[in-house]
Parts: sequence; structure tokens; C-alpha cells
Amino acid sequence: MNASPDPTRNLRPVRASQGWCLGLVLWLLGMPGVMSLAFSVQTEWLMRLAAVFSFPMVRWVVALGLALLLALAVTIGVTLGWRVGLGSALINIALQGRSPWRGIRFLSLPGLAGGIIGAAWLVTLVMFWPESLSVVDPVYSLPLLPKLLYGGITSELLLRYGVMSLVMWLLWRLFGQAQSRPGWLIGWSAVVLTALLAGTVPVYLAWSLSATLPSTVLAQLLLCEIVYGLLAGQLFWRYGLEVAILAHVVAYLLSHGLV
Repeated sequence: MNASPDPTRNLRPVRASQGWCLGLVLWLLGMPGVMSLAFSVQTEWLMRLAAVFSFPMVRWVVALGLALLLALAVTIGVTLGWRVGLGSALINIALQGRSPWRGIRFLSLPGLAGGIIGAAWLVTLVMFWPESLSVVDPVYSLPLLPKLLYGGITSELLLRYGVMSLVMWLLWRLFGQAQSRPGWLIGWSAVVLTALLAGTVPVYLAWSLSATLPSTVLAQLLLCEIVYGLLAGQLFWRYGLEVAILAHVVAYLLSHGLV
């Protein structure tokens, strides 16, 4: 991000009220994905919760839990992200009453390029490793619209805007210099650590639901998520949240039905 010539790099809200407004806009942006996942995912992925709650309530419990996690992620991103050069520049600029058009023109190319690379990675992985990713990750089995809403938008808010902002801020506070933003070492460390977290969480959930899954299938999911996490994290770091979202949406559009 610190190497980007993007003229729209104003990540810090001018007023505290703009920070709250930014957080609300981003939370509302992610909520359709929360609802689509909770009410579209296959029922077997919710059976563990069904052992505690009555099954008609399970989807609402999942939706409420994800909504709270999304609120936490957005709060972390709004509070800490701008301090380490991470954020949503275009949305922030629009909320400040300025035109984001110049930034949109600048950021659309890396977003599209990242999406094409991401789709090529998913399709190539499936060609060499024919087990379907939908076996171990419910997002890949969703219809196209819920997949775009949750996988393309909500997951970026959770993983990049929330988790990666927190990871980079912690690394910066521990190892960086307070008077300057994180350099390439802290930046890449945050990208890698976030990618590892993004890969291990779905693998653990898949294994907890079915301990009989072949290790090769779990390895495929882990490799898929880590490599894509590296790509998305780099895009978020250098160009912002909007580019990471665009790349994820394009990757799913191009690979839907093939993965």
C-alpha cells in the first residue's frame, strides 16, 4: 500500500462521526452475505449447532453469530486499519463528499487482474486435484449469488478488513516504529499470517464435521485458501478493500461451475 501511487489514499476519517458512518456502511455491505450463507448453505454444515438449538432456529443463530463477527471485524478495521495503511479508500472518500471516480479508474485494473489470477488458480488446482472443493468448504457449493455475496464481499470484510488489520497493527506495535507506517517485512508478515489463518479455519471446520475426510482433500483446501489468501492480502495491502473484493468477485464469477 505504501508503494501505491493511488491519489485517493486518504484512509483516516476526517471526523469520528465519519468513522462510525464508514463502519455502518461496511457492516451493511457485508450483511447480505451473512444472510445468504446462513439460509443457503447445506443443512449438514449446521447439524452441530442443531444439537444445541432447535433446527428451525439454527440458521438464525448462525446469522446472528456471523453478524456479530462482522460488526467486530468492521470495528477493528475502522479503528486500527488506517493506522497501518489499510482501509477502504474509495468508500471513505465518497463518505467525505468527494468523487471516487479517479480512484475507481486506477483500482479497477489490479482488481480485475487479481480476479483472473484467482480464477486461474482455482481451476488449475481442480484440474490437478479433481476432488471437489464443495466437499469440504460450503461456500463453493453455494449458488452463484450467495457465493458472490458471502465469499466475495463478507469474507473479505472478515478476513482482510478485520483480521489482517488486527494482525498488521499488532506486528507494527511489537516490531515497528511508531512514527512511520509498517514496511515491507511487517506488511508481508501480516499477509502470510492472515493467509495461514484463512486456510486453517475452514480445514479445521471440515475435519470437525467429518474426521474421515481424506487428508489429500483437506490438503487441497488448505493449499487453495493459503495461496488465494496471499493474493487477496497483497491486493488489500497495496490497493485497499475494494480491490480485494473486486478480485474475489471476479474469481468466483469466472470459476463458478468449474470448481
